[in-house]
Amino acid sequence: MTADVRDMTCAQALAVVARAVAQLIEGQGLEILYNAQDVKHDLMIWAKERGLQQREDGPGWLRWQR
Repeated sequence: MTADVRDMTCAQALAVVARAVAQLIEGQGLEILYNAQDVKHDLMIWAKERGLQQREDGPGWLRWQR
């Protein structure tokens, strides 16, 4: 599953990603495309608070796993 949050505010990006994460089943991954560092920062904190495994797969690309 992919969530494209490029050109979104932090609040918009968090809403999109929260909806996507809610649809994940155990072991499934989510790829997130972003283009703003403040969005990346907020998303990484949000994921950490929820215990999601995360890694950065390159500039503008995060991968999370439930």
